[in-house]
Amino acid sequence: MSYVKYFLVLLLTYIYLYEWDWTMDIASYQFQNDEIQMLNKYRDEQQDVRLKIRFIALLMLAQGVNVEIIASSIGKSVKTIENWFQQYRAKGINSLNSFSYKPKQAFLNKEQIEQLTTWVKRENPAKVKQIKTYIKEHFGVDYSVEAVRQLLHKHGLKLLRPKLIPGSPPSEEEQREFIEKYHTMKSSSKSGTVILFVDGMHLIHQLIAGLCWGDPFDPPVMETNTGRKRLNILGAYDPDSHSLVHLTGEENCDAKRIIKFYTLIINAYHNASKIIIIRDNAAYFNAEIVTEWLKEHPVLHIEPLPPYAPNLNLIERFWRFAKDHLVRNTYYKKYMTFRAKVFQFLNHIDKYADELKTLMVEKFQIIPA
Repeated sequence: MSYVKYFLVLLLTYIYLYEWDWTMDIASYQFQNDEIQMLNKYRDEQQDVRLKIRFIALLMLAQGVNVEIIASSIGKSVKTIENWFQQYRAKGINSLNSFSYKPKQAFLNKEQIEQLTTWVKRENPAKVKQIKTYIKEHFGVDYSVEAVRQLLHKHGLKLLRPKLIPGSPPSEEEQREFIEKYHTMKSSSKSGTVILFVDGMHLIHQLIAGLCWGDPFDPPVMETNTGRKRLNILGAYDPDSHSLVHLTGEENCDAKRIIKFYTLIINAYHNASKIIIIRDNAAYFNAEIVTEWLKEHPVLHIEPLPPYAPNLNLIERFWRFAKDHLVRNTYYKKYMTFRAKVFQFLNHIDKYADELKTLMVEKFQIIPA
């Protein structure tokens, strides 16, 4: 007998034996107690009825129920029941617990996993499919999407909401100098001095989707608006009293509106001996007519922030707080309802005093340059 024929005989013998084990007679298989306990556990934990019924079928087999009766009871074919049983025997219980199951195999070695995790941390892909494609292109391994997701979780990677920082922040030294200057200015200010953090915000009449709890099998769906109507808000936040002076309306922010806003601040703090305004370097703040107007109102003292440093402006935190309360996962069908809610919130932030005392602490983040 030639080596080729000998090899073919061995191969056919192996296939015959393998197929015999794969198609083991259901009636002759004896389920062990630990198997039954595990099948019960998977049945109880599975929320998808289509998957739960697989475990119910196997548990009925374990109780000696005839496969034809099981098929008739659950509305499946005998062949389907047999396939589930064979899948369970050949690939394990996890193979029945997902529609996209792929057996756990260590296709990637340690170096490849390190390369993958380094790439994910650097590139921050938004979709698991992007990572799946990267694995296939670089390592020649075609994982399922679910397998990639499990691999990421196994190595400590999660789907996260990124933090936004300025693209061109000032140097760390400049940031520290400003923070030190602020605390010195506050501790050495004479009685009657008020320090305010000032900035503008554009609040669009539109729901902003945010993270929320819900049923993954019936995920929340929220209405939103298609219009672009918005309120332009100029605000001055007082970290000592946790109060807000604001000028809110549909008008665009320009130099004349800044003068109107500064006038509103002076009237609100008419007993103050000095009002220090900490603000960024937006063009309307530095307009010539604003500069000339400030000369006539020496009670206001302007303290500009370093360029591109919103992390040093305390009111930025308040704007995020306002968005969370006003438009995060919140839908207003009519613009006038939205407008009324905004004014109600801005005019009564004293209701949130306890939250603001915790949030608006005078500790500033240093952004690495």
